[in-house]
Amino acid sequence: MTPLHLGADAVDTIVADVARYGALGVETGALLLTPHGEPAVTVVALAGTAGIDRHPGLLVFSSIALNPLFSYAEDHDLQLRAQVHSHRHDAFLSPTDKAGNIRMPGFVASVVPNFATPDADTTVWGWWTFEGTDWTPTEPALVTAQSTRFVIFDADGVRDY
Repeated sequence: MTPLHLGADAVDTIVADVARYGALGVETGALLLTPHGEPAVTVVALAGTAGIDRHPGLLVFSSIALNPLFSYAEDHDLQLRAQVHSHRHDAFLSPTDKAGNIRMPGFVASVVPNFATPDADTTVWGWWTFEGTDWTPTEPALVTAQSTRFVIFDADGVRDY
């Protein structure tokens, strides 16, 4: 499977968002959108607040927060390809991560470790792909010079970052 292509601007914005919430002692995350069949992430959807439940060891995107993002993706001919979220210490998929993430073949999950001081080196993040019945380790995203659009999603809708 071809790894995702993630703009350096996307990495910087994700790391800044992780650090902001990590300073509060809670997890956060984003969803990465690509054109259908393409590896290049063109939109990073950062989690807002309405319908997003953050804790030190748990991040939950409610269906009322995800629904507007699925509509946005459909309206812009994009697909949700990956979820990135943070952990306090290590990059691993917890049982909750494995069961609660989008479990669609080819969907990618990534964990940014050390949420208080996250690293912009995506090779230290954990990366997994759902292969039909389980999550398997996968190559990290390739960091590129491409420009990325940023939005915020939550139960109040999708809006520019």
